[in-house]
Amino acid sequence: MAAPASFPTFAPEVLEAAFLALAPVLDGIAPQTFPQPYPAQRVIAALESLAVPLAAGAGTGGAINIWSIARLRRDEVRNAQALAGLWMRDFGGCVSQRFLAAFLRQAVEKVDWCDELASGYRVETECNPLGANADRIDVVVETANHVVGIEIKIGAELGRDQLERYVAAIETRAAWRHGTAHVVLLAPFESALEKVRSVSWSAVFDAALEAVPGHQSQRTAIEELIVSFGDHVRTF
Repeated sequence: MAAPASFPTFAPEVLEAAFLALAPVLDGIAPQTFPQPYPAQRVIAALESLAVPLAAGAGTGGAINIWSIARLRRDEVRNAQALAGLWMRDFGGCVSQRFLAAFLRQAVEKVDWCDELASGYRVETECNPLGANADRIDVVVETANHVVGIEIKIGAELGRDQLERYVAAIETRAAWRHGTAHVVLLAPFESALEKVRSVSWSAVFDAALEAVPGHQSQRTAIEELIVSFGDHVRTF
């Protein structure tokens, strides 16, 4: 087998002379410099201007979402229970009622939910609409004239004929109460059933902001819980 070829070697002074000879040619093809769209001084000034409001924000709290501390993560049961609790009038009074009304308006548009909820409502979690031996629906909202079943999905898929069974159960329960039935799928995907209204998690965020207008500094503790929950779930 032939010996591998060796690379030629050059003395340092030879290399230096070669680069000096190439210098005039390289100067002619050197890359051009372009003006920066955002001069460095402007960027530095912008960052410095953020120092004061960032420090103020850290001093007043709110840098960490409370629901992240609660470690709800993407757990469907925990998030469903938290959402149902925020909707209960016993928890947040009028602001909880507004939050629920704003969400239901996105799911069932033809009902005046502000008036409907004003006459009283009830929110249940893990509800068996037809009794102990029936399927459990994540959240059920009942008013004087309506029964709304809300199935919640984050990462899991629907079971076989799951929504069909829920539609039948909610319609039966509504008929017992001489009310109107509605089934809502709150999930990052849509239902193929015509009787089921699909709503994304961003609707919860939108409803929270609608229910709690104004700046963060003007919110009560309950209002901040609602808005931060909307922020927690909006990317589900």
